[in-house]
Amino acid sequence: MAKTRSTTPPNLHIGGDLLAMDRGLRRLIENEARALEARFPNQSILWRVQIAEEFDPARGHRIRCEIDATPGERRQIVVREFRKDAREAITHAFASAGIQLQRLRRRSILPLAKAQHPTPASSNTLSPAGA
Repeated sequence: MAKTRSTTPPNLHIGGDLLAMDRGLRRLIENEARALEARFPNQSILWRVQIAEEFDPARGHRIRCEIDATPGERRQIVVREFRKDAREAITHAFASAGIQLQRLRRRSILPLAKAQHPTPASSNTLSPAGA
């Protein structure tokens, strides 16, 4: 029986150093991206995820997870998370990306709602004196 291999969705690009080659981390990134796409079904989102190990002299070794999400309409969301654990960095980065996508969706919906329901003009016109 052939081994089934999960393929990366075409709108998800994973890069970085050797951590990006880890199957468990790639699977976690794919699952997190699918969960956010399910949360925002009407948006086609292009995901670029970079995961790398960095050394900061003050904080030591940390894992950086950077998500660049482009939901369309020429908008872009960039989230960077630094954690000691790779899984924690990925989950926190996708949680932050979800919050940013929600804010972006609210910003795009509010102008549409205002355009559909115009506020009535105020009728504070004064009548001529003596009429």
